[in-house]
Amino acid sequence: MNTYDIIIVGAGPGGSIAAKNAAEMGLKTVFFERGRKPGEKNSSGCGLGPRMWKDFEIMKELTPEKCPSMRAGAASRNYFVNKEDIVAGYIMARPTESVSYEPAKSWITMNVYRSEFDPWLAEFATDAGAELKTSTLIVDLIKENGKVCGVIDEKGEKYEASIVIGADGVISTVAMKSGLRTKWAQNQVTLVPQYDFQAPPEKIDDIMGDEALGVWWGATFPASYQVFFRDGFHQGLGNWMSWWDKNPLFYLNKVVNLKYYQRLLKILEAKPRELQAHLLPWLDYPYNTYTDGVILIGDAGGFPCPLEAEGIYPAMITGKISAQIAAEAIASGDVSKAVLHKFDEEWQKTSIGEEFEAGYELWNIWKALPFSPKETMSWFVPMIMEVLGGIFDWSQPHALRIRQIASHVKSYMPKATPFIMKYVIPLVAKTFEDDLDKLMDPKKIMTILPKLLELLPQKKRKRGGKEK
Repeated sequence: MNTYDIIIVGAGPGGSIAAKNAAEMGLKTVFFERGRKPGEKNSSGCGLGPRMWKDFEIMKELTPEKCPSMRAGAASRNYFVNKEDIVAGYIMARPTESVSYEPAKSWITMNVYRSEFDPWLAEFATDAGAELKTSTLIVDLIKENGKVCGVIDEKGEKYEASIVIGADGVISTVAMKSGLRTKWAQNQVTLVPQYDFQAPPEKIDDIMGDEALGVWWGATFPASYQVFFRDGFHQGLGNWMSWWDKNPLFYLNKVVNLKYYQRLLKILEAKPRELQAHLLPWLDYPYNTYTDGVILIGDAGGFPCPLEAEGIYPAMITGKISAQIAAEAIASGDVSKAVLHKFDEEWQKTSIGEEFEAGYELWNIWKALPFSPKETMSWFVPMIMEVLGGIFDWSQPHALRIRQIASHVKSYMPKATPFIMKYVIPLVAKTFEDDLDKLMDPKKIMTILPKLLELLPQKKRKRGGKEK
């Protein structure tokens, strides 16, 4: 029997951070990777948020020498595609003035390939003294008196430890074998296919500039994301398992076959490199994240962001917390769920917990907007483009054009109003619940309203010329 203090199943970002922190606290630690090396899986790359540089000192050591695919996303482009599959318009976005720290003021994401990032991160754990076992698939748990006390690999090898941390992704063996979960419901997990393209770095630099992100908002397909790296990019989309009425590739191909997209592929000299697909949990709130001798982190625990399902940062935060809670439990001699409950208490105090405070409202509005193309995006795209694009139209005098735009936008109100009432108002109420009384103070409204009315002209004035 191989004996350790902590066993971590999974050597992705969450598992590596958990292993690093556990080893640094002097615990005998092992973490398992089913691939030949960390990052060897069917998922090309990711965007790393600025919060990682703020909360993890090691991120300052990430350089192009360590991860040659690195590309900073200082700008993102949002494409709006109408029912005729025409790009009706787009918006460029950069970090805004309200952003409060570096590097968030300089870029939105730092994009890297997982095949480079994951091994780099795992090395911090092995340098701290954690043992990494690759090409090892964990298939079961060891239990004594109903409590988890170790794992078993596919060759029948047994490993014993006081605590097992499940960092083994969406289809978590640790979660299922421990009884914390059987499987996700169809409205809790998404299927995400994506194409990975190779493109010359000089073409990406010349044509895209400092753009490294793209979101394609479609009226005929779910929202699709585009992430640029130094020598390539991937294009993917996803939706909840309960949504698909056709093969997911049908919808991804709609994006790639857009006339605008084909032009982009041509000028970038891009070539398809790999077809990928993976599952991703997407919950409004994590649940059942611990039991006797077990803690679930990252995707295994359902921690991806409730709005856009970004999972690397939540995995690293929960990995760090799980190691600390495990160390305290081992030191106390009590690894029961009554003690490990502190894991939930601690992650809820972090920015992850703050994110999930409005988890249901965020999850609900996102599911009903970009991931409901036929029901919502079919009217949202033309409405938003009427507002953003119509004002620059020279077909009529500008004042008349504004009235036309207002009238046309009004025609969407029968669909927009119920959406706002059902999804937007609850999100605003939840986000500003501490200040809602101040925002909606009737006395203030009654004070401001007369002043606004005074500004309105009493009658249409004749313009131009001098009074005689």
